[in-house]
Formats: sequence, structure tokens, C-alpha cells
Amino acid sequence: MIALDIATVLFLYQSSLFVGATVFLFARRRRTAASGFGILAAAFLLQGLGGGVAAFGVYAILPRPVWTLGSFTVCLIGQGLLVLGMESLRSGRLHPGWRLLAVYPIPFWIAAWLTDFHMDNTPRSLLFHLNGAVCMILAAQIVNRLWRMESLPSCPPLIAILTINGLSFLFGALVSIFVTDFIPLVAMELFVQILGNFTVAILIYSIATDRAERKLALMAELDSLTGVGNRRWLERMLPQQLQPGDTVFCIDLDHFKQINDRFGHAVGDTVLVAVAATLRNLKRPDDVLARMGGEEFLLFLPNLRPSETQQIAERIREAVEAIPFQHQGNALRATASIGVAQVLRAGEDWTGLVHAADMALYDAKHGGRNRVVVAPSVPQDLIPA
Repeated sequence: MIALDIATVLFLYQSSLFVGATVFLFARRRRTAASGFGILAAAFLLQGLGGGVAAFGVYAILPRPVWTLGSFTVCLIGQGLLVLGMESLRSGRLHPGWRLLAVYPIPFWIAAWLTDFHMDNTPRSLLFHLNGAVCMILAAQIVNRLWRMESLPSCPPLIAILTINGLSFLFGALVSIFVTDFIPLVAMELFVQILGNFTVAILIYSIATDRAERKLALMAELDSLTGVGNRRWLERMLPQQLQPGDTVFCIDLDHFKQINDRFGHAVGDTVLVAVAATLRNLKRPDDVLARMGGEEFLLFLPNLRPSETQQIAERIREAVEAIPFQHQGNALRATASIGVAQVLRAGEDWTGLVHAADMALYDAKHGGRNRVVVAPSVPQDLIPA
């Protein structure tokens, strides 16, 4: 068996991270800054810097108090940035948690000042590996959410590699506790991380490529007027299995035919475009919005708490009513009725869920329009045996 020298492994570990950061910087130049590649590049660069500082310490180039606490701090931040970068890649937005990351190392600095734990390899290695395990598992969960909503081919292998990296970090934490001379085992664990870092960088870049290819394919599945998805697009975007909390809003504009008849179809089209834009701005990143035809829209909201359904639907109804419309100096008013249905238990299917929302929409229309009606549950006779 080949002996793995810890200094050499740290150098290779650092190199793998720098290569990954280069891949992300290249991807960022080709795509938007909001794609998360900039954050991921920073995550890999900081972890690589931490490994480099540790390598200098092993060779006694830096004073021990400097390289121990310095490499530990930089790696903690880099691992946290990996989670934020994956969330930004998934949602296209920077998670507010980045502010907490700025103060995250402070408790460790206080502990180091009080106990000098950073001078001891065992607690320093334990905390580093535990933090790495948690961040890798969180990143895998984020990719799993992305897979559930977009079904990109690169997601499953990335979930697997992130999970393996997380387990290898956990292995490093365990040997730090139970093995006296744990440095050789940590060297083996970091060697696994090296392979994982290369693979993670490639797969994350592949996710962006998959998305670009899918975007081209989906252009044929978008409603040409409003820019939101059509029925075919909706079917592709829905998860294969519904989970408790998954919710459907059936949104139908009130008296829309009268707008077309009185002001013309051009004005009606303007109303539809404005309503679609309003719905698109109000939905969450994981929500799926589609135009079902005419003046009817469908909004699928995964993982929604039951207490939120009425509140969110009312917010949408009020936002539609507040859209300012003018035609030849005359104010127009558009309102919407909304039927809501939510999965309350496992085993409910899409047909039953939409039917329940349609029935709730029917009640909203016949109850005076411009209102929200929530279906009590999906009818039992529509649940497959």
C-alpha cells in the first residue's frame, strides 16, 4: 500500500480546489453572476488557501499559532460558501445567510483565545471535519431539491459525490476522536476529497450546461404571449410524486370576456401580460407557473405550510386587483378568483389535486368572484387505490 504523506496530500488537496475554482471562474465569465459560480469559486479558493496555509505550517514556514487558526478559519468560511453557492446555483439568488457567515468564525476565535484548542491537532481536526460534513450534506440536500424541480441529469451523480465527501469528512472526524495517530488516516480521507473536488467541479459545470440545453428545449413550451409555461411545460416541471404540502392555485381572471368585447383583444392581451408578470414576481423560486389557456393560470407551490395557503393566495388576489390599467384615459379593473387545493397526505395524485382546486375555483366564481376558496381536501374517490 502506498503511504500518503500528509504534506503532499495537502498540496494535492489544495491544487484540486484551485482547479475547481478556475472552472467556476471560467463558467462565471460565460454566464451570469447570479448563477452562483462566483460564490463557488470563492468557496474553493478559500478552502485551497486554507490547505496551502496548513501545508506551509507542516513545513514550519509559518508560526504554529498563525497557520493553525488561520487555515482553520479560512476553511470554515470556504465550506460555508460552498453551501451558499449551491443555493445560489439552485435558486439564482444570494441567500441571506451570507451575513451570518461573516461572524461564524468568531465563537471559534473566542474558544481559541480561551483554550488554545487550535494548537492541538485533535480538536482542530474534529471541528474542521464536522463542519465539512455538515456543509457537504447540506449542499447535497440543496442539489436534491434542484433535482426534484428540474430533473437535470447531472444532479444525481452530484448528490452522490457530495454525500460521499460528507461521509469522508465524517470519517475524518471519527478517526480524530478514536485513533491516536490519525494523521495517516486523515491523509487517506483527504485523498478521497481530492477526487471528489475534481468531480464536484465538473458536475456543477455540467448542471449549468444541462440548464442551458433545457432552456432551448423549453422555449417551444412557453406561452408566446405571457412568457410563462404552457400545459406541456407544466407536465414536464411537475415532480413525479406529490408530497404533503404541495399546493395548487387555479387562478382565473373575472369577466375577462367583457374586457375583450368592450376594449378589444389587444387590451385583453395587455391585461394577461401584466397579470402573468405579477404572478411571476410573486412566486417563489421553486414554484411553477403556467398559463392553462385563455385567462386561466395555474401555480404549483411545493412544500407549502397549510397555514400559508390562504395568506399567499390572498396576497396574489390583492396584487392582481392592484395592477393599474388605463385605456384611452379610462381606468380598467381586473380581478381574479382563486381556487386552492393542497396535498394533505401521501398517495394523492395530480388529477385529484387539480380537480379539487377547480371545484374551489368554481365556488369562488359563484360566491361573488374576486375571492379565494380553499378546498378542504382532495376527494377520497379521486385518490388511487
